[in-house]
Amino acid sequence: MALRSKETAEAYLKEQAGRDDFRNNKDYEEDHERILRSFEHWHIIENLYPYDNIAKEHHMLVPKRVFGRMSECTRDEWNEYKYLLNVFEEEGHYDCILENFSRGRSIIRHLHLHLIVYKDRYAGKE
Repeated sequence: MALRSKETAEAYLKEQAGRDDFRNNKDYEEDHERILRSFEHWHIIENLYPYDNIAKEHHMLVPKRVFGRMSECTRDEWNEYKYLLNVFEEEGHYDCILENFSRGRSIIRHLHLHLIVYKDRYAGKE
């Protein structure tokens, strides 16, 4: 099953094709325009190319520091990440958090975790 609609996937691929070495380089400045919430080590940003086949809402949790894997977190980043998981659970807004392995990432050095609110049919609310 495709996570993105055909239209969203095509727009995403078109943007990737227009950038040099898109998988290994990321313009982190552009993320600042999309910050929804900010913490000491992490931001929640809007996803420009959401998994719109399954998500009613799709944000991303991204570290302020540039790295590609959770195993590269500092102790403080990891502790805040665990704290944020508890915050998200208590707030009850998101249905899931999703992290792709390197093989499934389109941008290798840009760790991002998907924060998803499922469409009603996926949440058993039809």
